[in-house]
Amino acid sequence: MSTQSALDSDPSRTTPIGLCRYACEFMEAALAADEKMGHKKKGSEIIASIPVMFLVGQSIELVLKSFLLSRDVPLRKLRNDYGHNLHRSLRKARELGLFELVVLTDEELNTIELLDHLYSSKQLQYIVTGSKLFPVFGPLQRVALRLLQAIGPEIGFPLKRLPRVL
Repeated sequence: MSTQSALDSDPSRTTPIGLCRYACEFMEAALAADEKMGHKKKGSEIIASIPVMFLVGQSIELVLKSFLLSRDVPLRKLRNDYGHNLHRSLRKARELGLFELVVLTDEELNTIELLDHLYSSKQLQYIVTGSKLFPVFGPLQRVALRLLQAIGPEIGFPLKRLPRVL
């Protein structure tokens, strides 16, 4: 059995709280990187650097998967059906009651869609030439933190360990 297969079939190794912890750590890394890098580049007060956007995307992906796993979506389905696609994960989370915990604004939904186009296609990891639309960092940061703050307590993640804006 391959390592990936073993991880997909062993729910004790990947839990909602574990995924949420990783989501929080990626978000904290994004905030720290933005704090460090953001003061050096003109325009970064509006559009975050590529590594920061990647880290926020990773955080959103993991917190959504944390919610889905807590709603009995199997690990294998998370990997095979949702992968790194934020849009699909958000749509399924909405079907399973996410919007009873947090209602996202149209701006926040559009921000996730903009990020997903770059994130799920790996354009935040590999150079793809041509013009791109990037999400504004303020709304991106806000929606990621709102998702963490809504989903974390729902799945039993300690409130004191949720990231805060630096």
